[in-house]
Amino acid sequence: MKRTFALLSGLLCLCMLFHSSGHGEEIFSDRIVAVVNGDIILESDITKQKQPLMRNLMNVPLGVIPPGKWPTEKEILDELVVIHLLEQEAARKGIKIDDKGVDASIESIKKRNNLAPDQFIMFLAQNGLTVPEYKKIIRRQFLLTRLINSEVLQKTPLSEDDAMLYFKEHRDTLDEDYKKLVKSMAPPTPQQEAKMPDIPTHEDLYIGGKLRLRQLTLKIPANAKSRDVEQVMTKAKQIYKDAMTGADFAKLAKKYSQDSNASSGGDLGLMDYKDMVPNFQKLVQRLKEGDITPPLKTPQAVLIFYLEDAKHRSVKKIPIPEKVRKNIEKQWKQAYEEKMKEAEAKKKHEEERAEAPSEAEPLEKLKSSTVKLTPEEEKEYLKSRKRIIEMLRHEKLQARMKDWIEGLKRNANIEMKI
Repeated sequence: MKRTFALLSGLLCLCMLFHSSGHGEEIFSDRIVAVVNGDIILESDITKQKQPLMRNLMNVPLGVIPPGKWPTEKEILDELVVIHLLEQEAARKGIKIDDKGVDASIESIKKRNNLAPDQFIMFLAQNGLTVPEYKKIIRRQFLLTRLINSEVLQKTPLSEDDAMLYFKEHRDTLDEDYKKLVKSMAPPTPQQEAKMPDIPTHEDLYIGGKLRLRQLTLKIPANAKSRDVEQVMTKAKQIYKDAMTGADFAKLAKKYSQDSNASSGGDLGLMDYKDMVPNFQKLVQRLKEGDITPPLKTPQAVLIFYLEDAKHRSVKKIPIPEKVRKNIEKQWKQAYEEKMKEAEAKKKHEEERAEAPSEAEPLEKLKSSTVKLTPEEEKEYLKSRKRIIEMLRHEKLQARMKDWIEGLKRNANIEMKI
């Protein structure tokens, strides 16, 4: 038992972080809302994806959420399903994103916004993100953009004849249609009900009794570099997904765990709650029977726990400290206000763009066209050509994107839990 307590003592700092952040109860009450070819989507993924900063970062045209519309939770879930399908498709096609490109993009973002490294970290923290999470988002943007370029943009040809035919069909409504397109592409304003999430006032804690936990350990090499740690965490996340989608935790521990309990499936034995170190008590207080913790990183290892059995426990509701709740509220308000400033600036820019005259293209562009225009039509077409191409391309890309994604869905195993 002493050996077991020694293994657990490495969690002290991490558990303190969970306790002080006010997010511990959210982490351990997370539930699966969808499974896409074995990849899980959690309820917390929807919550994060709906935040103003995340909507601002989500600039890949997936065709799921209507342009200019603030999404519902159902639409967010549909969007996440498509994102998982596209990531899986990119993996099948061997598309990879180089770390240097991602790092260079982040450095450029910091430079454009005059953010020092510590200011950048603080900004992300205020919006509920860490640097590795932000890096993952940028990598995803690059990955999806590259995939969409190859599967949609390059497979959606646009000829001069197409543009001229479009002009003939929409000649009387071109200006109105273009203004509608520009307006639809403006960033959406969060719905009134989205302005402030429900911040819980209490959390359930399970006190006392006896517990049987299983532990899976992935060691972090001594003097490991950040890339090495990331590889260990990536492996741990995949194991966690396997466990959350029904894989036997004991078998996973036997296969992957790197500690002395691996042979027994990570079984730590039946333990008295009162004999645990205080900060580990705080961790298991938030676990219900059958719960699996997300990967927990310590200086020496990444750990995953499974509460297999719990006896004679009592449930206690305790208030979340007002200071913690106010801090959460403050961070959300800061993110919301920043989003509103960005949205207003972009909206103003798009309105100016819609009103600005379109640049004319040289007449030589028309020589290969088989569509005949009168001299008056040619003059009018040239003045609006840039806008016509933009509207037509948007229309054709949307149609191609929809057909492609529907094809991916038909060949996928998608299980919606809500």
